[in-house]
This record gives sequence, structure tokens and C-alpha cells, in this order.
Amino acid sequence: MYQPPPLRGRPVFDDKKVLLIDLHQHARDARARVLRSHGIEVQTAEDLCRARFLWRPHVYDVILFDARGHLPGEALDFYLEIKHASPHERVVFLVGPPTYLSLTWPTEVMTIENVPQPWEETARRFVTAA
Repeated sequence: MYQPPPLRGRPVFDDKKVLLIDLHQHARDARARVLRSHGIEVQTAEDLCRARFLWRPHVYDVILFDARGHLPGEALDFYLEIKHASPHERVVFLVGPPTYLSLTWPTEVMTIENVPQPWEETARRFVTAA
């Protein structure tokens, strides 16, 4: 397996903290394992209740949020709470099958299926709120 050469000075990921919110245990565990293997401190939340308990303004360098599976209003409310309390907080939305962001995002969102998906409407709401 390829190992990059050691960096001089402090590693880029030293002292970085991430809050990972994901309903799916296997995905959450795998994502956390990869981040930790790079020296990142990770706290995980399986739901928004736990995420609200863990989250504090200016504590995390980034919040990784898989909003799929949450009720659209709840996910948006949590995002807005974060942005209101800490406007410069970085929130990264994890997206994946069956929904992908199109090349014309944020104005358009495309899905694989021709049937409208709940995530499409959620993504539109996040774009409007941002």
C-alpha cells in the first residue's frame, strides 16, 4: 500500500476535530475509521438529538452531515441552528446514491430516477438557506 513521504513540521490534520452525523452505523464507522487513520479527532452522532448534544460553536473544524434519512425540516433546522450560532462553521453534506449533485448545482439537482426524490427537495431547501 502506498505511503506518502513524511511531512516536515506538523501534519496537516493535527488538532483537527470533526463531528460526523450519519444514521447508518456501517457508513458512520467506516468514515470515522478513515478520518482517524489520518490523525483527525472524530466524534460521531447517529441522530440529530445526539448531534445537538455534541455540537458547540467553534469546537469543530468541520461538520460532516449525511442529511439523508432525516426528516427534511429537521435536517434544515439543525443546519440553520449551526449557521445562526456560528456563521463561519463549515458544514459538509454527504450525498450519494441514489442522488447526486449535478454539474449545474446549486441551481439544479438531478437524480438517477425520473421520479422526484425527497432528497431533491431537501437539497433545494439547503441551497436556499445557504
